[in-house]
Amino acid sequence: MKKAIFFTVFVFLSVSSFADSKISNRYIFIEGTAEREGHLEFFLLNLRREASAAGYIVTKTANEAAFTIKFDVSSALNSRGEPIPSAGNNQFVVRISLVNNTDDSEVLGFDFFFTSLYEVYSYTRTLFQEATVYIPPLIEGGLALDESWKNKWIYLRLSFDYPVTFYTLLGNDLIGGLALHSKEDPNDTDNMLDPQDHKVMAMPGFTAGFEFQLGNFFSVELNYKLSWGDTRNNYFINMGLGAELKFPIKFQSIVLVPYGAFSFPLTISDIFDEFPPFAFGAGVQVCAKGGKNGAFFVDINYMLSLTDAVMHNPYVGLSLSGSDLYPFPAVIHYNRSVIGIGIGYKIGFIDR
Repeated sequence: MKKAIFFTVFVFLSVSSFADSKISNRYIFIEGTAEREGHLEFFLLNLRREASAAGYIVTKTANEAAFTIKFDVSSALNSRGEPIPSAGNNQFVVRISLVNNTDDSEVLGFDFFFTSLYEVYSYTRTLFQEATVYIPPLIEGGLALDESWKNKWIYLRLSFDYPVTFYTLLGNDLIGGLALHSKEDPNDTDNMLDPQDHKVMAMPGFTAGFEFQLGNFFSVELNYKLSWGDTRNNYFINMGLGAELKFPIKFQSIVLVPYGAFSFPLTISDIFDEFPPFAFGAGVQVCAKGGKNGAFFVDINYMLSLTDAVMHNPYVGLSLSGSDLYPFPAVIHYNRSVIGIGIGYKIGFIDR
């Protein structure tokens, strides 16, 4: 189970990375070197302040950013220790460059000469603006992120699922709470016994549905579910309807969606004498942008049936030498629960 969940999350991250492989231009990394500690601290602090003021998000590593601003502060001397002609009477030079982290290419670079940090204060904004002049805006009119994918009135949801269904054996009328027995000697604990066990069914399926975002942090989803198989027949098709009450929590790059869920079966396998009419549970979706109006997501949930799943005794009706084989009890009771794992995509319509 842990391996299945890990694999699902891994695939989701891979797909979402592929879908949004270009990191937003709003993310920027700033690093530098200097001969003097004071120079290093000054430029790091002030360039980061200018970045935040301009609407950028300064990351902790270059891998998290689309671009890197690099600077190097040194004495305004050439390799022979002579003053650089272009430096005039200035004692120091800061070399500032912009690097595209996609291919590590230098987009631009320039020098700024100074003698004291006091005189640089008036130019830090100009230096930052010059360093970022070739960073393309994410949308027209500025650097604001397009977050419309998080705020649609309606979403169409499709997902590939791998529900794992657990049937926990109950001891109703079983010898020792676990064994079937024969009609000939129902009290004989040594002969004609067939011990039962818990059952697990893990087969693929899918979910299709519509989600209606009625508020910024509130939505309702109605869906149709399908999965293959029961504990005795891999070719049976389970179908059902579901409803989910969702509470999206919107972060910068992802949306975390805890929810409560309800399901109702449409088809019931003939291995059951009685089947729970409803199931209730809870789950969580983790969504990441995929395209302009959609999102890839991982969905993990747990559903519990409130009444027993009652299976027919598979030996009833069989005979051996003219005698029924293990016909008691006629039905076997189980508690039923499901851990659902899914990975999918939803596309939104109509901006809120």
